[in-house]
Amino acid sequence: MTEGASRVSGPPPSARAGRPPVVRAAVTILGALAILSPVVLPRGWDSFPISSYPMFSRGDLGAVNELAHAVLVGRDGTRAPATPAMVGSPEPMIAMAIVRSHVERGSAAELCGRIAARAAEAGADAAAVEIVTSVFDARRYFSGDDGRAPLRREVHARCEVVR
Repeated sequence: MTEGASRVSGPPPSARAGRPPVVRAAVTILGALAILSPVVLPRGWDSFPISSYPMFSRGDLGAVNELAHAVLVGRDGTRAPATPAMVGSPEPMIAMAIVRSHVERGSAAELCGRIAARAAEAGADAAAVEIVTSVFDARRYFSGDDGRAPLRREVHARCEVVR
């Protein structure tokens, strides 16, 4: 090879453009089959990072979901979610991970106290904070107001909001 010359691998662009229509059609069909394959493959064949994206290909997965979260309890007993910032991050997914982590480590009471202090600073109309794990039926939750109540709830910590 001479100085300044570079080696190119593969066929030149003019050769690729000249592939027979049968080859292009076969590649297109194989690509389409690969994309649609999760619809016909059995459940559980995959895992992270290779996923069959079943939430799109099958409608009966993910109906029951467990969620660790912080709840503000009003003086009248009403419940509302604590804001992500009260939990410790402006990002909802990070806030959810913070709550889940404290529940798993057994330090929910510590987190509850911090959220109660932030709620008091923010002037939230809450008498208490609860760190809970709730189980929701997604179909019921999105089908109307009567389905918004959790199927079950476990309270890991409760603390008063002191002003």
